[in-house]
Formats: sequence, structure tokens, C-alpha cells
Amino acid sequence: MTTTPIDQLTKAAERAPSARLYYGEASCSYAELLDRSLRCARGLDGLGIGAGDRVAFWLPNSIAYLELLFACLHIGAIAVAVNTRFRTAEAESILSRTEAKALVLWPQFKDIPFAELLAAMDPAALKALESVVVCGGDWPARMQIDKRVVRHADLRGEEPVASRAAPELDCAIFATSGTTSAPKFAVHCQGVVARHADMTAVVCGYDRPATHLLQAIPFCGIFGFSQMIATVAGAASATLLDVFDPAEAGRLIRERGMHHVNGTDDLLKRLLDVYPAEQRPFPSLRHCVYAAFNPTLAEFPAEAERRGLHLIGAFGMTEVFSFVSLQPYDAPLDIRKTSGGRLVNPAARVRARSRETGEVLPPGEVGGLEIGSDTLFRGYFRDPDATRAAFTEDGYFRTGDLGFTCADGAFRFLGRAGDFLRLGGFLVNPIEIEETLQQLDAAIETAVVVEVATERGNKPVAFVRLRSGHGFDEKVLRDRLKAVMADFKIPTCFIVVTTFPVAQGPNGEKIQRVKLKAMATNAVAAKGQLENPSSPVSLR
Repeated sequence: MTTTPIDQLTKAAERAPSARLYYGEASCSYAELLDRSLRCARGLDGLGIGAGDRVAFWLPNSIAYLELLFACLHIGAIAVAVNTRFRTAEAESILSRTEAKALVLWPQFKDIPFAELLAAMDPAALKALESVVVCGGDWPARMQIDKRVVRHADLRGEEPVASRAAPELDCAIFATSGTTSAPKFAVHCQGVVARHADMTAVVCGYDRPATHLLQAIPFCGIFGFSQMIATVAGAASATLLDVFDPAEAGRLIRERGMHHVNGTDDLLKRLLDVYPAEQRPFPSLRHCVYAAFNPTLAEFPAEAERRGLHLIGAFGMTEVFSFVSLQPYDAPLDIRKTSGGRLVNPAARVRARSRETGEVLPPGEVGGLEIGSDTLFRGYFRDPDATRAAFTEDGYFRTGDLGFTCADGAFRFLGRAGDFLRLGGFLVNPIEIEETLQQLDAAIETAVVVEVATERGNKPVAFVRLRSGHGFDEKVLRDRLKAVMADFKIPTCFIVVTTFPVAQGPNGEKIQRVKLKAMATNAVAAKGQLENPSSPVSLR
């Protein structure tokens, strides 16, 4: 077993000289990636970045991303993942709260003006930020910021550094949910990242000779990050996509004879939909680890099976990595399509605890899932109270999910225990959206956000109660939201109400989100029939 991701990269360079990482028209070997990362590490040293400093990554999948990620590992810096779909307020919050010393970004990727978004941030929130590392183009001359701006290519020094990677060094931070309503930041160390990647590579077969994966999921999420590090651990080839175009992805899979494509159910569904319904378009694929995020795609696993995609359900979350468990390859589809399975770490354990009595439950009984493992996250960044609360006295991590264990040591995930929304493949705290709505529109007295399932995935719906005598302009509010919030968090529908359904409890009234969700589902269905679908629905 290797001890750090740098060890894994070094071994991949030695034992798989023909393996390559492809990005667009460019490609590189693991030996080239190792050399470039060491030279970039020299450049980061020159910027004054060292062990423990945070470097935020706000750019899509690319070879440059990997060069700088491994460069951070060489010098002990901590990579902070920032979702490329985040906008000013969201990214500003992460940069501020992690006190990032440097930011890696792509100034003008596709239609996203990252440079302009950065320039619009509050300077006080960026007081710790000293340097901006630019990838994929030049910094726009018209954009003036009081930070040092350097090109990624110029960081590659003439002499590589001597790597200072070590198992105990923290190396990655991921936000657990939300962004502007004080999310927690899970911290992982190099040794744990490497151990989990080694086990994932073996269990998933990424270490088989000449294996090739499609990296369609972003590195900025734990799913994409876990897959990429496991790919390196297995010394496999990979094709990196900065955006997912199903037709292009399908072409690449077929031309390069790829063996693995992992992703959400809607991503894989879009991939299959490119081809005729009777076709089995990807004979080279061995299996696809997938996450069932979209309730409207309940029949997709059967379709995938019929068309040659061997789906394998899994479980993962920011604190424990993705691929923490997998369903058996040879299990029947009814089991294989579910989330959960057997832990990839043979030393790990899972149990379910009664939320009422606190007792550990026997197999088959539903409770709060807890995982004990030597590959758990280090803790929440600068939040010792939250870290303590996340663990039991005997060291198990409280996942916040509901499920049950099985007699053979496997488990089944049933869903989140809280009120978080699953939007765009990410867990989102509804409070974040609700507070933003009320901050941006003075007419809104109260906002409550729920999710509804649509053919395009889960979408947020906002119920708003207006202040007396105030009107509501949805178009103006949408324009304001687009400037500060990722598009998948912007409500697909606004429903104006005068009262909310409530239930009386021992601690007072509580809004019944379940009833609102049913109302939202009906309203979205009706909205599709309106002549002017941009008009808010009114339920008075």
C-alpha cells in the first residue's frame, strides 16, 4: 500500500509508462505529470505558499488542475475545492472562511466570467488572498484586482522541488453542503486519501492493465476527486472532460474502448439517449458506479441493464469519500441498483442506531447510519465543536443518513435524515436559498424552499409570503439570483402564499415541508401548461 498520493503518482509513472491522461487535443503520461507537478511546486514555493496554506481551485477538469493539485501535495498545501457552478457570493464565502492564500482559476471558461466574478467580490473577504494562478488563457486586461496574477505555465520552474509530501499532512477541503449559510468544511489528509484510493482501485479494477476511464464528473466534488485519485492509484488511463457533452462522451468511449464511466443516473441516461433505444452502444464498458439522485429515473437501471450498462450502486459523502461501499458486481439488479453495499475497506464497519432510543440496531432495522474506519476525514476545518459532534465516543462517524445493515456486513442507504435538498448532484441547505431570497427582495417576508422531481433532475421551488402592500417581480429577482448563486439553486418556480401549512409541536409551530413539497409538485406540473410560465403561481 502506498502512503501518499505522490507515492501513487510516482509508482504509476514507473509501472505504467504507456498510460496517458487525455484532455481535448492534449495528453500526458504519469511521468510527465509528476515532472510538471514538481516544477509547479517550485513556482508555488516562490509565491510563498507552504505547508498548511490553502489554495482554492475554481476551474473545470483539466491536466492543469492535476498539475497544480499534485504540486500542492508536494509542498503540503491544502487544496480547497470550489464548484465551477458557484458564483460571486458562494465562492467569496469559501475563499473568506478558508482564508485561501492563492486561487487557481480559468478566467473565461465557456460562458462563465470567472475573472469578473472574482473582481466583484468584497475585498475585505479576500484579505488573505495574495495570488491568482491563471489557467486556460490570460487574465483580462480590463479586470483590475489588487492581487498578484501569474500564469500557470510560468509557475513551472527550471528545477523541480524535492517533494515534501507526508501521510499526516492535510491536503484537501470540501464543503459539505450549501455555501453561504456556514457550511462545514471537511478536511482530508494525504495518508487517508491514498489508502482509500488504493482500495478503490483494487475493488473497482482500475489496476488492471490498460484500463481506461472517462472522468466526466468534476474534481471539485468528492465523487470526481475520489475517482481521479483512484485512477492514479491504479495507474489507469483517463480522458478528462471539462463539461459533459453526451454525444462527445459517447464518441470518445467508443473510439478509445473505455472500460469505466461513473456518474449520476441522469448523466448516464443522457449518455444512452444519444443512441437508438435498441442499441447496446458501449461493449467495452465493464461496469459503471452510479448515484441514483433523480427520482424520476426509477426505471433507468432496467433500461441500462438491457442496453449493456452494468450499473453498480455505491455510497459516499464528503467526510468518507465516494466509493466507500459498492454493491457486489454479481448481485441481481434489484440489489445492485441500490445505494450502499459492502465497505471497500475491510477494516471498516457500519452500523445503524435508533434515533429514538440510541441503541445500536440489529440487521434489517432502520436507523441512523454510522461508519467506523481508518479512512475517515480528519475533521471540520477550524470547527472542533462540529467535529466532536460528528463522532460517537467509540470513533464512529455519524453520517446523518438513514438506512439499515445486513447480516453479511453490507448496508442499505435509504435517504438523508435532515431537510437538505439534492440539487445538481449536490446536497444543498434550503436555508441558504431562503435567506438569499429574503436578502435580495425586500418584498419577501418569509421564504421556504423545497425540491420537486422533474425529468431534468430535482429542482427547487420557493414558497414566498410577501410583506403587506408589496408586489413581487420574479424576473428582477431571478436576475439578481443569477449574479450570486449557482443556477441549480435558483427556484424553477415561485409560489406566492398568504399562509404556510404548520403543525403544532412541543416547541411551537413547524412548517410542514412535506405538504409544501406536494403543493410544489402540483404547481410545477400546472406551470408547464401556463401561457406565461415565467409568472409566479399564487395560492391564496
